[in-house]
Amino acid sequence: MPPFTFSLISHTNAGKTTLARTLLRRDVGEVKDAPHVTLQNESHTLLEANGEVLRLWDTPGFGDTGRLIKRLKQEKNKLLWLLAQTWDRFADKPLWCSQQALKNVREEADVVLYLINAGEPPGGAAYVDQEMEILGWLGKPVLALLNQTGPPRPASEEVAEVDAWRAELARFETVRGVLTLDAFARCWVQEDHLMDVIAGVVTDGGRKEVFASLQKAWCNRNMQVFAQSMTKLAELLTASVLDGAEVKPQNSFHTAFKLMAGKVTSLLPGAMRDKIELDPELAAARETMVKALAERTAKATNELISLHSLEGESGSRLLEVSQDHFKTPERVNESIWGAMAGVAAGAMTGLWADLHAGGFTLGGGVILGGIGGGMTAYALAKGYNLVRGEDSRVHWSRDHFREQVRLALLCYLAVAHFGRGRGEWQESSVPQVWDEAVKAVIDHNQSAWDHVWKLAVEKGGMPDAVHREMSRLLHDNTIAVLRRLYPTVKIAG
Repeated sequence: MPPFTFSLISHTNAGKTTLARTLLRRDVGEVKDAPHVTLQNESHTLLEANGEVLRLWDTPGFGDTGRLIKRLKQEKNKLLWLLAQTWDRFADKPLWCSQQALKNVREEADVVLYLINAGEPPGGAAYVDQEMEILGWLGKPVLALLNQTGPPRPASEEVAEVDAWRAELARFETVRGVLTLDAFARCWVQEDHLMDVIAGVVTDGGRKEVFASLQKAWCNRNMQVFAQSMTKLAELLTASVLDGAEVKPQNSFHTAFKLMAGKVTSLLPGAMRDKIELDPELAAARETMVKALAERTAKATNELISLHSLEGESGSRLLEVSQDHFKTPERVNESIWGAMAGVAAGAMTGLWADLHAGGFTLGGGVILGGIGGGMTAYALAKGYNLVRGEDSRVHWSRDHFREQVRLALLCYLAVAHFGRGRGEWQESSVPQVWDEAVKAVIDHNQSAWDHVWKLAVEKGGMPDAVHREMSRLLHDNTIAVLRRLYPTVKIAG
């Protein structure tokens, strides 16, 4: 059975080869910001499964479309005339490239993937209409893919953009669908959606059966990578929630607590600027735990990068970012009243210790319960983010653990959306829409995350049991985040 074939085509310099690299998960062709970089049709195997082959053709871009369509309209048999010409690839490169692309579509394509620069508004480029008219003469189904869509935005805005392009192209019968598939920021969810749409436009029974087999293999491969990614992150979070450091049950912390309690009750708010020295033993424990957490995070990120067939490593910058998130200064510099204001404002993004019965748990007992409404406990926790577990060690607090979950989910989104067209892996700022989606899902499942933390820290749960709960919850929460980001797409899981 002949391979099932996509022909990737567009106006020149729209990013076809960049998208090809992203879909193929490897570097092919030449990429640079110039017209007609690809000068001949190039065949690549996207997938082989069950004796079938899915092939992608990267074609030369359309050139001077306006001049081409004027010539075509002068001919009775437009395509016969076009394909019979012998264009000089050097003397008339635009027409030569257009001819090569159209030859490929006519002879090879089951489906045409037409790439659109979404940076131009619908109707903003006359060549789109002209190229759609030419493709219509070939009679092959065309899917328009919006590329260069910019940073992730709220789903409503992205849906509106697709709808606008769908309305713009509705007059061309050959266009069977409009989707977003950015070479720089696509996600496997969008790839699976593309496969669903393609399955719906294939009408030939034999070809439909071939594609169904390939589609199943494609989606299974994506789900395998997703499952492996969840395993890596579940291992990261399980190690963190079980992590701890030995600290003597009795130490000078009790004195520090009493000192802070005295300041709360005896000093006026405006005069509370004293720096409170915190316990060196807990400081050392925190340093050990911060370093281990940062190293585990970097290792897990590198494993995600490899799983997604990307190149590069998270590097030292991730260690620095991790320590920024997981570490606070050696000394508490704010006043206790200032700390209370921070609690009211929701500051520190959840990085304060779990407060039991209005106090901070240490050595099995509640210290300073109710004194100052828990303010001194907050100020102390702000420096450590640690709690005493059922064992003889201190552990990351419940809220600090929630922050680790948030960062793990954001890390996954960053890697899963990193198109190979961007080159080697590099960290970048977190889009607000991702942060909002992750926070909403974690907040919605807060009791479940708290249960996992309690199982590990308060109940001394066995590692296997903690990991099972962690894996299930992480999988479900990540799928929930993806469904928030792609509400119009069917997501398995």
